[in-house]
Amino acid sequence: MTIVELFRCFRHVREAGPNTGSRVESIQKWGGGQPGDSWCCWLATMVLDLWFNGFLGQDPPIPRLGSCDDVLKLARTNGWLVDMPHVGDLYLYVRGDDDAHHIGLVADVKRDEFAGISGNTSEDGLSSNGTGVFERYIRFAPHIKFVRYPRPA
Repeated sequence: MTIVELFRCFRHVREAGPNTGSRVESIQKWGGGQPGDSWCCWLATMVLDLWFNGFLGQDPPIPRLGSCDDVLKLARTNGWLVDMPHVGDLYLYVRGDDDAHHIGLVADVKRDEFAGISGNTSEDGLSSNGTGVFERYIRFAPHIKFVRYPRPA
């Protein structure tokens, strides 16, 4: 199973209320969050944890985190930011230089857009505080940063 296939297993997750609901709260709890917390980062790092530990038998390069800013800092510190994504990379929506406010996984790459799958978003992928897990195509834009974390070839 690829990490994209694993992430797609969560496409049924929907909120029951703002950042709440049994499945959403399970994702939040997995990482140490609380009901009502934004959960896109909890989901992305949970999927990384499941894929690395469950399928590859090794610790993930990114720990369970609830902060997109923390992922951005980790990526910068380790030189993992790239201009053009590959399938399986993470993407971040970033305001200014340091305010990362949404995260997801790159599921496909085309010439001027990529398919992203993420939690706590809207069906069109434009919201960083939406109602569920959705996969959709997103046009490349300067505010989107890509993270190529280390993984086996």
